[in-house]
Amino acid sequence: MKNVIIATAVAAMASTVASADIVNGDFSDGSNGWDQFGGSEGPYGVGFFGGSAAVVAYGTFGGVPNYSGYTQTLAWAGEFAEGDTINFGGEMFIEAGKELYGNNNVNVQLNFWYGGGYDYGFSIVAGTLNGDSNSNEVYGFDMDYLLDAGAATATRISLDFTYIQNDFADGVESGAAWGTNFFGSVVPAPGAMALLGMAGLASRRRRN
Repeated sequence: MKNVIIATAVAAMASTVASADIVNGDFSDGSNGWDQFGGSEGPYGVGFFGGSAAVVAYGTFGGVPNYSGYTQTLAWAGEFAEGDTINFGGEMFIEAGKELYGNNNVNVQLNFWYGGGYDYGFSIVAGTLNGDSNSNEVYGFDMDYLLDAGAATATRISLDFTYIQNDFADGVESGAAWGTNFFGSVVPAPGAMALLGMAGLASRRRRN
C-alpha cells in the first residue's frame, strides 16, 4: 500500500520534474525554435560573442511603445509548479553608433501568459540595456526566479529578447541591440526531486 501511495504521488508530480529548456539559444541552428516579432533580423555571424551567431532588434518608428525581438516558449502549464525555480539569461551587445535613444531599452526577460496562453500577465527581467549602457561591450545576465503561487498559475512561460521603443524622433537613430547565448530551464523544487528519490528506493526494494 505504501508503494502505491508513493507511486500515485510521483505520477501527480511527474509534470513538475519534466524537462523544460530553451533550445538553440546560440542560434547555431538558425532561428529554429524562435519566433521573430517587430523590427528584428538574423541570426547573423558576428564577432561580438566569441563565435556565436546573434540576432538584432531595433526600433521601428511605428509608435510607442513598440516591441521587437525574438521569443521562445519555455514551458506550458504542467511543466512547472509553485516552488520550482527558473534559471534564465543571455548576452547582449550595442554597437557604437547604435546606442539606444531616449528611454528605449532592451531586455532578456521571462513573460508569463494566462488564459489560452497568449494573455499577457507580467514579466521578470534578468537584464536591461538602455541609453546609459556602454557600447562595444558584451553584457551577460543570469537570474534565478522562484515561482510563487501566482506565477505557477500561468498557462505559458516564454523567454524573450525584447527591444522596447518608448521614444523616437524623425531623423534620429532609435538604437539597436544584439542578443545571443540565451538559456532557460525549469528546475524542480527540492521536494519533487526528493519524492523521485523515494520512488526509486521503493522500486529497488520491490526488485530485491
